[in-house]
Amino acid sequence: MLNALVEVSLRYKVLVLIVFLVVGFLGMRAVTTVPIDAFPDVTPAQVNIYTESPGLAAEDVEQLLTFPVESAMAGLPKVQEIRSVSLFGLSYVAVYFEDDMDIYFARQLVGERLQEVGDRLPEGYGKPSMGPNASGLGQVLWYTVERKPGVSKEQVSDMDLRTLQDWIVRLVLRTAPGVDDVMSWGGGEREYQVLIDPQRLYARGLGFGDVLDALPINNGQVGGNVMDVGAEQYLVRGLGLVKSAEDIGAIVLKAEDGVPVYVRDVARVVEAPAPRFGAVTRDGEEVVLGMALARLGENAKAVVEAVEGKLGIVRDAMPEGVDIKPVYARTELVNKAVSTAVWALIEGSILVAIILFLFLGEFRSAVVVIVALPMAMLIAFIGMQQFGLSANLMSLAGLAIGIGMMVDGAVVIVENAFRIMAERREHGGPVDRTSAVLAAAREVANPIAFAIIIIIVVF
Repeated sequence: MLNALVEVSLRYKVLVLIVFLVVGFLGMRAVTTVPIDAFPDVTPAQVNIYTESPGLAAEDVEQLLTFPVESAMAGLPKVQEIRSVSLFGLSYVAVYFEDDMDIYFARQLVGERLQEVGDRLPEGYGKPSMGPNASGLGQVLWYTVERKPGVSKEQVSDMDLRTLQDWIVRLVLRTAPGVDDVMSWGGGEREYQVLIDPQRLYARGLGFGDVLDALPINNGQVGGNVMDVGAEQYLVRGLGLVKSAEDIGAIVLKAEDGVPVYVRDVARVVEAPAPRFGAVTRDGEEVVLGMALARLGENAKAVVEAVEGKLGIVRDAMPEGVDIKPVYARTELVNKAVSTAVWALIEGSILVAIILFLFLGEFRSAVVVIVALPMAMLIAFIGMQQFGLSANLMSLAGLAIGIGMMVDGAVVIVENAFRIMAERREHGGPVDRTSAVLAAAREVANPIAFAIIIIIVVF
C-alpha cells in the first residue's frame, strides 16, 4: 500500500502540488483561527452559583440558602460532583459536570433549576444567580482606575473611582468581543444610607419596621392606563422613583393630625460607601481594580487586544484627575509562549538544513526536508482546529518535539535517494530522479512507517 502511494505521488506530480497548496491554505487558516493561550485550560465543565445575603451568619447561609440550592442541583444529568462554601453573607455552590457536557446546555439546565429553587427560598434572603461563563484561567487582563499624581482624595474620592469603574469602564469593556464579564475590586461602592436616630423615631411613635416598609413602597413607577380627553388620549403615570437623597428624605412615614412625618424627620439620608472588608493598593495608594474575564473557548490573545482597544476609548472619556493603567495582560505571556515554540521550529529547520548540507553537500536535498517541517505543523494545526484544541506552550512544545522526531522519515528517504543516484552516476548509467526516488522509497517505506507509528503511540 505504501509503495502504491509513492508510485501514485510520483506519477501525478501536479496533483501532489495541488494537494500541497490546499493543505497549506487550510493549515494557514487554522493557524489564524485556533485559540491562542499561554497554558491549556484544564478547568472542568462547571457552573458556579452565588447567593448574596448581607448580614446573614454562615450557619444561617448554609441552612437557608446553600442547602436548598445544592439539593436542587443534585438531579441534573451528567453531574459528577457538587461542592459548596457558606460564608458570612455569601453562599457559593459549584456544580461539576462530565467533560463532554456542553457548557451552555449545562448553564441552561442550572438556570431552569434556579427559577424553581428561587421561589422556595425565604423572601428577603437573596436570590441565587449563576457566575460568569469563565474558567480559572479566564482573567486575561487586569487594570486599575486611579487618581493621577497630585490629585487628592478630596478632589476624587475612592467612591468616585468605584462609581466610574462600575458605571462607565465596566459597561464599555463588557461590549468587547469574547469578554463574559468584568469584575470590580476595591474603592467605595456608592449607596444611599438612611441613618436612623432611635430617639427621634421613638418620639414619633414609629419603629424601624415602619421605615423599612416605607422605603420600597415609595420607590417605583406605576402605570395608570389612559384617560380620554376629547379626541386625544393621555397616559396616566405615577412617578415615585427616587433619584436623590432628598427624595428619600421626603418619603412620608405617617401623618399626625394632618401633619406628615418624613424620613428626614427621624433619620439622616446620605450618599456614602458601602461597608467593605478590604482594599486594593498600588504603589501605596488606594485604587480600584478591574478584571476582564474571557468567555470559555475564546482566543485569549484576541480578547486582550479587544479589551485594550476599549480601554483606549474609555481612557479618553475619563474626567480630569482619573487615569486607567493596565496591571497584567495575558498577551505578554502568550507571545513568549508562542515565540518559544516557533523559535524551536525555526532552529530545528536550520539545524536540519546545516546537517544535511554538510553530509550530502547539496542544498536542494536539505530544502526538501525543511519543507516537510512547516507542512507537518500545518497539518497538526488542522487537526487541532477540528478537535477544538488551543495553541499554547504545552501543545506547541509537544508539536515541536513531535515534528522534530517525525522529520526523520523525510531525512531517511532523501538520503537513500541521494545514495541511489550517486551509485548510478558511478556506474555511468542514466540518472532518472523519479525512478531513483521510487526505488529509495520502496526500500525504506515500511521501516519508516513502523518507526513513525511507534513514535505516535509513545506520544
